[in-house]
Amino acid sequence: MMSRAKLVGGRIKRFRELAGLSKSDLARRLAVSPTAVHNWEENGVMPRMEVMLKLEKALEVSWVQLMSGIADDSPSPDSTHSQPSAGHPEVSRGDRLDQFRRQIAALFEVTPDRVDIVIRT
Repeated sequence: MMSRAKLVGGRIKRFRELAGLSKSDLARRLAVSPTAVHNWEENGVMPRMEVMLKLEKALEVSWVQLMSGIADDSPSPDSTHSQPSAGHPEVSRGDRLDQFRRQIAALFEVTPDRVDIVIRT
């Protein structure tokens, strides 16, 4: 079975190529070395989370999709507090939690009923 890091590396490579970027181009955008990009894509080295967040912007793909291979269907972070507009009804908190639960489940390769979300106040 292929390791999670190798699978993520393959997704990074696929999305980098779809974006028309060379390894050097992506490295410049992320302020990392081309060797780092090569190691993610070819050697099963997992990027740090702060780099994964930069990869989201550089490759225009969510970190959930990079990690799991499943399309991220949640509203974008920028729309979290926006007012609903015509054709875009407000998403309920319950619906958002269900979306996040599915994404987390996919990321950890479990069923959504195995994911508990706890909010401490």
